[in-house]
Amino acid sequence: MKNILTIALSLLAFTILAQDKIYTKGLPNGYAWTAPLSPSPPVYAKDESLMASLIQRKQFSNIDSSLNHQSFPLDCDSDIHKLLKENNSIDYKDIVKLIDEFYLIKENLLIPVLGAYCYSIKKLNGTSSEELEVYLNELLEYSSN
Repeated sequence: MKNILTIALSLLAFTILAQDKIYTKGLPNGYAWTAPLSPSPPVYAKDESLMASLIQRKQFSNIDSSLNHQSFPLDCDSDIHKLLKENNSIDYKDIVKLIDEFYLIKENLLIPVLGAYCYSIKKLNGTSSEELEVYLNELLEYSSN
């Protein structure tokens, strides 16, 4: 019994230590997106809290660009405006689903959630697969430096 407990604790410690950081250049990434919910209050769904963070970050950067301490060069403002113009709204359930799909690919986990969000917006806009591939490569390059 003691051996089983020791093995279980060792595996748990190895798993925790093997995980990458949940931030890339100060921004939450795919590891944060896919992390289990914290039991400490208040309990929010990870999708809701991260989407709220994205919206709040965007609002702050619109108010005063000096508040935007972590620059993210691969933004998607024009894509957001295009999507809003065509649809009058963005269905965040669709965005969350696309971000979940985006992070199913292991190498995408280091990409900040903002990048996954922009990738999803571009995909909803009907951006060609070639352009999406170029954008994904830019995101991967940004995240690995």
